[in-house]
Amino acid sequence: MDFIAWISLAGICALGAMSPGPSLLIVLRNAAASPAHGYACAIAHGLGIGLYALLTALGLALLVTETPALFKGLQWAGALLLVYIGWQALSAPATGPSSAPPPAQQTLSGAIAQGFSIALFNPKVALFFGALFSQFVNEGQLISVKIAMAALAAGIDTFWYLLVTLAVTSGRKRGLSLGQWGNRLQKLFGVILLALAARLVWSLF
Repeated sequence: MDFIAWISLAGICALGAMSPGPSLLIVLRNAAASPAHGYACAIAHGLGIGLYALLTALGLALLVTETPALFKGLQWAGALLLVYIGWQALSAPATGPSSAPPPAQQTLSGAIAQGFSIALFNPKVALFFGALFSQFVNEGQLISVKIAMAALAAGIDTFWYLLVTLAVTSGRKRGLSLGQWGNRLQKLFGVILLALAARLVWSLF
């Protein structure tokens, strides 16, 4: 690809990363718990996006979006994942007025699993790569070029969500802690995630 194509691809990937959706909520929820949770979730999400990008470059991800049964299975998996994480948020134990809300009984490995899985099972990601990212892929490209494209998508996505986590962390350091609103924010995240799951399930019928 030429320079203009690379710049265009970077712009498309940036817009995809910055568009609001379940991924942003998941990263925000983990970032609200601690910087470590947020950074781990962000990096894992970027790795998931990189894997999706590589599969698209190799032509495998298109099989999912062009096969109704497989794509519907992906949608159901995404909905169940949102229900699971949303229920975790709603059932999180109350915290003190000066502490941030940790994810319910969650470790760093849990944050990593959430970030990676929401990237893989989010139907919006599948549609993005199938409709937009795939336009930059052709059969004559070298495998090294396809790997570089996947790395670009992963890097941009990771960078964006690291910035999101940094913004939350910086706000806390400047005295903008979630404080007594932490528990309410957890519940709000849970309700929104469950609403997104319900909307996704509704679209399947």
